[in-house]
Amino acid sequence: MKERQRKMIAENSVGFLRRLRKSLSLDRVTNLLLLPVMIALLSRVSFFSLPDNKFTFFIGAIVFWYILVEGSFESNHFFRLHRSYRYTVFMIVSIGVFVNSFISVVVPSEFSLVITPIFLGTATVTILVGYEVGIATGLFMAYLSAFSIGTIESFVIFSTIALISTLTTRNILRRINIARAGFETGIIFALILFARSFFEVKLSLLQLVISFFNPVFSAIIVIGILPYIEYASRIYSNIGLLELGNLSHPLLKSLSLSAPGTYQHSVSIANLAEIAAEEIGANPILARVAAYFHDIGKSKRPQYFTENQRGLNPHESLSPSMSNLVINEHVKLGVELAKKYRLPILVEDVIREHHGTRIKKYFYHKAKTSGEDNPDSFRYPGPKPRFKESGIIMLADSVEAAFKSLKDPTPGKIQELVEEVVNGIYNERQLDKSGLNLEDLEKIIEAFTRVLISMSQARIEYPKEKVEKVVRINENNHK
Repeated sequence: MKERQRKMIAENSVGFLRRLRKSLSLDRVTNLLLLPVMIALLSRVSFFSLPDNKFTFFIGAIVFWYILVEGSFESNHFFRLHRSYRYTVFMIVSIGVFVNSFISVVVPSEFSLVITPIFLGTATVTILVGYEVGIATGLFMAYLSAFSIGTIESFVIFSTIALISTLTTRNILRRINIARAGFETGIIFALILFARSFFEVKLSLLQLVISFFNPVFSAIIVIGILPYIEYASRIYSNIGLLELGNLSHPLLKSLSLSAPGTYQHSVSIANLAEIAAEEIGANPILARVAAYFHDIGKSKRPQYFTENQRGLNPHESLSPSMSNLVINEHVKLGVELAKKYRLPILVEDVIREHHGTRIKKYFYHKAKTSGEDNPDSFRYPGPKPRFKESGIIMLADSVEAAFKSLKDPTPGKIQELVEEVVNGIYNERQLDKSGLNLEDLEKIIEAFTRVLISMSQARIEYPKEKVEKVVRINENNHK
């Protein structure tokens, strides 16, 4: 009994030391302590001094960062995938805090409250990475800005404006909506100050006008800087994604000319992926745009992929191992093109992940007939899908390819095909890291089935009419 107790104490001690070492790691200390302290110091650069209550200032910054900002980072899956999300938000918050403090120094004290551009940083973060991170960073900036003015009341007002800024800029799809959000926030800001004037301090007309135009001009700045932030960080807002998804991108034009079969395949997958993403609450815009670009690597050797072949199959003259290398190359080339053209980092992830680590069964079985039996050598390099939209595109890719080979498609056959493909990929454990659960898969199957049934719907036969041929093609051009 004593021996068992000693073992339990030893195991608990080891576990405690491991947790302590993890909590005291350099990354952890940097994220939870150094970053908020650095931003807090940055907010005082313009003053060339620290506030009188230094302890409260720094402890408050650390607590706000830990509870709000770090908490929002942890709840956002993309922050765990790419450190660039953290770095980008850190830079936006740092610049926003510095601008807020600088303005409070250069303008007269009676205008500090109305001219501090809380909307600017808060709206930028919200549009780029989401509502939760936007409100967290907005409240953090409100806290530091309130210290510049030195009143609790200013913190309450700034926090309210930060909340309104996130509410008006969440789910933005057009740039004009950013301007509208600034206008709405400006009206609310002016109304808050006007109502405040009845109970406390007097409000001048100039202060009221500035409070209105503060978010309006901030919105104009957000519209102007957003493309630069997207290009530099490769973190795209829904607005930026929609602009990429208008099919006029040079990569998509090149794909449509060099690999028209792949291009049409990508458009079909985009339709499937968008509907499925809507059904499960994922980002349908990301799913559609990533589907457009997921096979851009096929533009180099399009003839090696069945959707672009017209009769001759070049794989017939290659060994299975060589065919395997050629097929793998389209993923590698696609990643290189995504980096070269500064596509969203999540689109690059989809290019890597849409095949996961699945086996190229056709070439593997062909190799087995010649005595080569190593399935792992015929796997895609991966990794497996790591977020929902990527998993959806993997499923849509396989379902669309299987649907093309389906003869006499009926609703029953289509549903059976979709269920078979989705279940096969699930049983291969390819979706383990995607975040898709069984309920999501059921909704995806229903969405895919509905779209494919509508795609296979036959049109009515129109009565034929005799038409005089005016335009003819020279047959010699096709000989």
